[in-house]
Amino acid sequence: MRVNRRMAAFARHALASVLLFGGAAAAQNQRAIELRAPPAKGFAAIAGVVDDSIRGGVLSGATVALIGSSLRTTADKDGFFRLDSIPAGEAQFAILHPLLDTLSVVITSPKLTMVAGQLEELLITTPTLRTVREQVCPRGGVATGTAMLAGRVDGADEDKPMGGAVVSLVYVDPATRTPIQRVRTTRTRADGFYAICGLPETITGTVQAAVGAFTSSEIPVNMKAEYLATASFLVGTPSKDSTIKGTAVLSGRVTDVAGAPMAQAQVAVEGGNAIGITNADGTYTLRGLPSGTTSAVVRKIGYSPALRTVHLRANEPQRLSVVLAAGVRALPTVTVTGTMDAALKKLGFNDRRNMGMRSGFLLPADIDKRMAKNFTDLFRTMTGFRVTDSGMGQMIEGTRSSMGGGQSGCVVVYVDRVAFEQMSPGDLDSAYPINMIGAVESYASASETPAEFQMAGRSCATIVAWTKMKLSKP
Repeated sequence: MRVNRRMAAFARHALASVLLFGGAAAAQNQRAIELRAPPAKGFAAIAGVVDDSIRGGVLSGATVALIGSSLRTTADKDGFFRLDSIPAGEAQFAILHPLLDTLSVVITSPKLTMVAGQLEELLITTPTLRTVREQVCPRGGVATGTAMLAGRVDGADEDKPMGGAVVSLVYVDPATRTPIQRVRTTRTRADGFYAICGLPETITGTVQAAVGAFTSSEIPVNMKAEYLATASFLVGTPSKDSTIKGTAVLSGRVTDVAGAPMAQAQVAVEGGNAIGITNADGTYTLRGLPSGTTSAVVRKIGYSPALRTVHLRANEPQRLSVVLAAGVRALPTVTVTGTMDAALKKLGFNDRRNMGMRSGFLLPADIDKRMAKNFTDLFRTMTGFRVTDSGMGQMIEGTRSSMGGGQSGCVVVYVDRVAFEQMSPGDLDSAYPINMIGAVESYASASETPAEFQMAGRSCATIVAWTKMKLSKP
């Protein structure tokens, strides 16, 4: 961290450059006047630039705060800031930004003597990535690669760091002749910080955090000739009653690329037991969700589904607005290999299968033997289910009568722990082509369904499907 008064000349030059350069001359001139204007009468002021030496460029959006007061300002898109009405006397400033919080980097200025009527011009710089890397990575980690993944794991509701959490990164290493999937794991420090060092500069993968029995959803990691990626997590506390998912709320709006509201789109989160259907104005609200970092899936037949990471807290409703583009997402061909057994065990599939209801479980080999053309075809001979064909597509129905207020013939569907609603014939087959499906669990009645897959207020048969993409990850 540096707040360098000796480099005030550089700051003055940077501020002056706003006046001298830039395409929008009038706007640039006005900005220079605002930055270098005299302080309010009887007060001092500071102005300058926040430089991002970690990623290169400027740290736009950084907060510059006077410690011990409510005075603060935000650096603009060019990194410039100005803080006025500072009382004369000794002052110290803190620099705040999500990137700094993630990397556990603390920046405070030396104590400065502020003089009424004077403008102090400062250049504030973050540590370099090399400095950060050498502080948090073991010497071998620095030597084996130049890129790193870093972040934090915090409690979703207690708002405290989670030390000892296990963070796992699964990625494809492009440096190998044949792309190889690699796994790296680490544990968080007592302050919740973690770093995985020595990574290739270009990787594609996912990272997730685990604290005890709780495992977060996966966060995508895509680095293209980059030296730093960040991913942070919130972890919730599972309820003692497994049928109660939580009290977090997610709301927002779904539109198309032209900005028009999209009605009848589905919104669901991994691990939740509710589905939100957008209204005519494109809005939705999902309640009773588990706290923590999870994945929200927004889909409508005929549009590419959107997957977004959301950080849910019980006492802080979150908003997520999504734009859906027309078309169907093209998925890569995935071959389920030796990682399948580990993945099925991790997902609880093996434990549920070994409880004695083997006829309702399909492994990849079982799916292949059925030579199904569509996902729904798998259930034509499945006990407790029937497939109906309207001519426009197929739907799966339950054959057992529901009790306790359920709908006769209703079926609840989960794919990779995300709820899916069959709204029209053919929906399920359109959303999940048979070549995507790697394993299936079926429960012919609500009484047989594990608590984690029971949907509140509905007493239905349940289908739990796992995609090959999910099973390809250890």
